[in-house]
Amino acid sequence: MRLVDATGDARLWQLSPALAETVAVAVASGRAPETFGVRMNAPYVLLGPQDMRLPHPERGVAWLEAQGLPVYVRVGGGSAVLLDENCLSFFCAVPCRDISRLDRNFHELTRPVRRALATLGTPVRFGRAQGSYCEGPQDLVTEGGRKLLGVAQALRQGYALVSGMLLVRQDPTRTTALLQEFYRRSGSNRVLRPEAVTSLSLEAGRDIPLAEVKNAILREAAALGWGPDPSPLSAWEDDLGQQLLGMRRYPAQTLAQPPFIRSL
Repeated sequence: MRLVDATGDARLWQLSPALAETVAVAVASGRAPETFGVRMNAPYVLLGPQDMRLPHPERGVAWLEAQGLPVYVRVGGGSAVLLDENCLSFFCAVPCRDISRLDRNFHELTRPVRRALATLGTPVRFGRAQGSYCEGPQDLVTEGGRKLLGVAQALRQGYALVSGMLLVRQDPTRTTALLQEFYRRSGSNRVLRPEAVTSLSLEAGRDIPLAEVKNAILREAAALGWGPDPSPLSAWEDDLGQQLLGMRRYPAQTLAQPPFIRSL
């Protein structure tokens, strides 16, 4: 099993919107082993399948891009999220064609993150944070029920891809306001609640560096058999990542195969 650390390489930051999908395709094709990875992000917005059905998503996207935020469409997840330098993303890709494994995949493939958060003093559980952006029934929420980490799964083309975004230092009020304006301009009457979302720094009562969180996750992943040391992407993955990056930029090209997606 392979461990990928995509936090210190500017080239991988640029590939971030398509990195998880790239690795998943490599895993499904046998070009890479089962892979767990973490990544940091330059600011951009990811839209989900629900957002493509809004009355006027192009208007909301135009406004986001005017704010300096590139917009991409992902293969998993339900609705819009903002990824930036104040959050840490993870992904885990394994070969899978069995729909009955959906729940097991969520629990098994998020284990390094859940264990790391417990060691950092903020245990989480699966649950729904009503009114949070990209709300799902099995986000990772704090003991108080606020969303700390959104999780999604895509099962398609021979892989299961579980990915998520951990809010380390991101301001939930500012982020919620930005996404609320996207929905307003896209013709949606959806109402988001900033108090339904939190960050690791808010929960801990101190400013937590992303490096501290990354190291905790990588330690737990290695302890569970991923690694033990981070490995680079292959040249084949680099090439595919560049292709997918262009395909996923809004408006995204139609997927070659319709995915089976469950958003959490």
